Amino acid sequence: MPESPTKFCRASSPKASEPPRPPPLPPPPPFRRLPTENEAGPAKATAALKQEAPFEPMYYFFYGTLMKPDILKAVLGPETTPLLRTAKVYGFELANWGQYRALIDSTPEAAVTGCAYMVQSAEEAYKLAYYETNAYALTICKIHFIHAEGQKEDEAVHGKTFKYAGDGQALKEGRFDRTLWELRMGHKLPRKWHKGEKQVKEEGGASG
Repeated sequence: MPESPTKFCRASSPKASEPPRPPPLPPPPPFRRLPTENEAGPAKATAALKQEAPFEPMYYFFYGTLMKPDILKAVLGPETTPLLRTAKVYGFELANWGQYRALIDSTPEAAVTGCAYMVQSAEEAYKLAYYETNAYALTICKIHFIHAEGQKEDEAVHGKTFKYAGDGQALKEGRFDRTLWELRMGHKLPRKWHKGEKQVKEEGGASG
């Protein structure tokens, strides 16, 4: 919690030989940060989430490691018995991010098949987001369920899925993803590093 302006110490009057000192900076605005897993654990972090908005159960679409019941159970906790339903989403495609699969935007007719799970609580939602890290962003999607027999599509519901948080086109083309790098590092990449040395020299003109 920032200090109140009234708590700043009053500086003594400057001597004649000293230049006047600038006034103290105003206190920073309050910053609310949810506790991390290591600081508070899912229970306290969930309490902070509940203060923001009441949680409503919703289907999440999984397409990678979370499709495996043993991994999903390890993420959510031993008391959980995951019930997964075969499903697909449209408008996305999969790309490789190292050893992991990443969901990126695609054409409207493109489809990705995976599994859907009903997230029951804010604590489960927090655990899933913590597992996925900030390399993935939670996004709204329409989940189409599929019957086991004949792979026929059943009803569709609105849900959520974890989409790649960086530049999907760069990932697909195997290029360096400046967007994701800046997101994970927390600061901008120096301009000369992503413009290219040749382009930087051309922008600098003939001087030097």
